[in-house]
Amino acid sequence: MVTVKYTSKLRVDLGREKDRVQAKTVADLIAELDRRYGHSFTGWMPSCKIFLNGSSLADRKGQDTALADGDEIVFLLPVAGG
Repeated sequence: MVTVKYTSKLRVDLGREKDRVQAKTVADLIAELDRRYGHSFTGWMPSCKIFLNGSSLADRKGQDTALADGDEIVFLLPVAGG
C-alpha cells in the first residue's frame, strides 16, 4: 500500500488529506485515483508536481516509476498569491 497526500486546492476538492492505495506504478496509482475521484482529481494533473518519498518524479522514470509498499506520494499544486 502507498500513502497518497494531497495539498492545497486538491485536498479541498477531494475532501481529504490522504489515501492509502494499492498500485504497482505511479501510472496505476493515477488510474485508481481517477476511478475514485474523476475530474476532481485528474483536472489538476496538468499543473501538479508529483513527489515520491521526497523526490520529484522528474528525477525518476515519471509515471512509469515503480512503487513499493510503504512509499509516500505527494501531489503538490503550485501556490500563487499577491
